[in-house]
Amino acid sequence: MPYDKTASTTLADAIASLKVHPDLSDTQRRDLISSINRIAKYLNRSPADLMTNAPALRKLLTTIHPVQAGISAKSLSNVKTALTKALQTSGYLPPAAPKTEPSEAWAAFLSACAAKHQALALSRLVTYCASRGIEPDAVNDKVMATFQTYLDARLLGKDPAKLRKEMAQTWNGIVKRQNLSLAELTYEKGGQHRSRPLTSYPKSLQDDIAKYLDRLSQADPFDEDGPDKALRPTTLRNIKAHLRQYLDALVTAGADPETFRSLSKAISEKNMKGAFTAIMKRRGLSDPKDGGLHNIAATLKAIARHHLKLPEKDLGAILNIQKKVSPAINGMSSKNRDRLGQFNDWQNVARLLSLTETLMKRASANPASRTSGLSAMYAVAIAILLSCPMRIKNLAQLELDKNVTGHSNGTHTLYTIRVDAEDVKNNEHIEVALNPRTSKLLHTYIMKFRPLLTRANGPALFPKKSNGEPRDPANFGSDIKALIYRETGLTVHAHLFRHLAAFLYLRERPGDFETVRRLLKHKSQQTAMTFYADLSNQWAHDHYDKVVLGKWGGTHD
Repeated sequence: MPYDKTASTTLADAIASLKVHPDLSDTQRRDLISSINRIAKYLNRSPADLMTNAPALRKLLTTIHPVQAGISAKSLSNVKTALTKALQTSGYLPPAAPKTEPSEAWAAFLSACAAKHQALALSRLVTYCASRGIEPDAVNDKVMATFQTYLDARLLGKDPAKLRKEMAQTWNGIVKRQNLSLAELTYEKGGQHRSRPLTSYPKSLQDDIAKYLDRLSQADPFDEDGPDKALRPTTLRNIKAHLRQYLDALVTAGADPETFRSLSKAISEKNMKGAFTAIMKRRGLSDPKDGGLHNIAATLKAIARHHLKLPEKDLGAILNIQKKVSPAINGMSSKNRDRLGQFNDWQNVARLLSLTETLMKRASANPASRTSGLSAMYAVAIAILLSCPMRIKNLAQLELDKNVTGHSNGTHTLYTIRVDAEDVKNNEHIEVALNPRTSKLLHTYIMKFRPLLTRANGPALFPKKSNGEPRDPANFGSDIKALIYRETGLTVHAHLFRHLAAFLYLRERPGDFETVRRLLKHKSQQTAMTFYADLSNQWAHDHYDKVVLGKWGGTHD
């Protein structure tokens, strides 16, 4: 059937079209309709609720994980391919470009590819251009933009923008290595905005910033204007990052960076309004109440109060701006609430809790491989986060003897995790005796798999390959998050283990916030209640359902 460009068509329309399609055999008809119904089932939606629009459908398809759907990755890929064919056959997706024999110019270009995978990576672009008579010397950014639009209307599985970037990189590599007289293609370099470095501003401003940071780090321990306790390196890096973002936004708003001779020249009510407006515009924010803006405002307020010592009137204006950008969040963020919602399904709880054994079993199947060593490492990292939900920095920096000690208990070795108070964010000492199951995992890792990770000597529990030093906390956290998603389909970052511990415990012991406080090392019970009080709401609803509605047949047997 010809491509139907009309809007607001659904997968139900596609099914209706396939049922009466004259050119399909019964088997083909059944398989194509089945692919639509299976996708709708995985999304927990009716086909009538799912639009045939490729960009919208593609976004929904990214939320389907094979583990969560109960199928293999290969089967899911096959279903997506069948869905594309079903929509093309029914006329709700435009057909792919017809395969056209590449011209001599394209054949010569492809022969310049150093590896087969390069030619394969460019195959869609070559087919598209060949079918339209576009030769290699005519390929430029305009052609690539049109090509991306073409892909956007057809692809359900892959991101057209990402494909365009990958193809541009491959193209540029071939052109550069082979010294070809072809255009260099541009592409978006990363999804995050990069602020100008501080070195792009006057030296006097750089010195003023350095002076302020030195005070906060107690470079001079006898400085009467310094803080009672030196700020942590992470906090100092955040302050520096906030200043970079603020100054960069000022330049974006039209200010001349050469006028920023000092922090007193850069920080003012007028400048803050201009910078925050620029940030909101760049990020597409309509509401100024944003966590990022709040953090920058807090840094500027502290500088204005303690470093610049602004008069009350000027300081009050800055405080007023901070109030306007401070989000009205009391307790846990909505994103973390959504992620905890994954664990309303006990199957997902089981998937996460059993992941450590799955990874260690996989490692034990090939105990001499470094890949197995990494699997065992992640198994132990996740097991520790489940048993002792600490911050990722503390996890990444654990060291044998200093933080991890073992003692024999008959034929087994039991381990204790200790972290001194000065190394913990809220200065609360951590000491947890691991249970036998987690201790066994840790002992196996230390004795069999940790030596596979690096040849360098060192005490780091989770060493880097290059030098045996502790892994970078940010990278380690990202790797753990990626592995959990790949293995289970769950989105769990390292800090969520703290919220998860409270969530699972309060489900079994509603209202016991003192235990949660002690478990997570909060200084006050009020902090635990602020974050987790509403986690007991489900217990209240269940109790009401049982006590009241259950008398009238309101519950399910």
